[in-house]
Amino acid sequence: MSMLGSVQSRLAQSRQERAEVSALGSSRPPLWRRGLAELIDRMFPMPFLAFFFPKWVVVVFLYHLLCDSSPARRSVGKALFRLRVVSADDGRKCAWHQAVLRRVGSAASQSAWCMWEALPFVMLYELISLAFVSITPAGRRPEDFIAGTRVVTERVFRALKR
Repeated sequence: MSMLGSVQSRLAQSRQERAEVSALGSSRPPLWRRGLAELIDRMFPMPFLAFFFPKWVVVVFLYHLLCDSSPARRSVGKALFRLRVVSADDGRKCAWHQAVLRRVGSAASQSAWCMWEALPFVMLYELISLAFVSITPAGRRPEDFIAGTRVVTERVFRALKR
């Protein structure tokens, strides 16, 4: 693909994403709500649990992998801050496998915090994820693009269900 074709493709995708955002209304949750929800999710179970008890790294990984996989597709932090994980296509509750797929990066990064060698890579991943959430019109992380999901407020989710 030529460079011009690649740029045109990215612009078309950006236009399509903006159209989806406007179709879903003001669905991008405030960054502070997403940040606090993520902080609560990351503190439960505490990542340093695996640092002091390395065998618990599997529990930490599995919790973060499955935390958005409840029937409501929301973690503890998302429930407290009234956020939902939905399908990016139609705004309905995403499939179970989509919820798991979007959490692979977070689960791996939370598990890697206990390994000093991985710290630079974890920090890079966290910064890239924050940049994606801050810059993309829908506030989607890289994993959201891969899984076809997005995070919306409870109000938008209820409006889309009608």
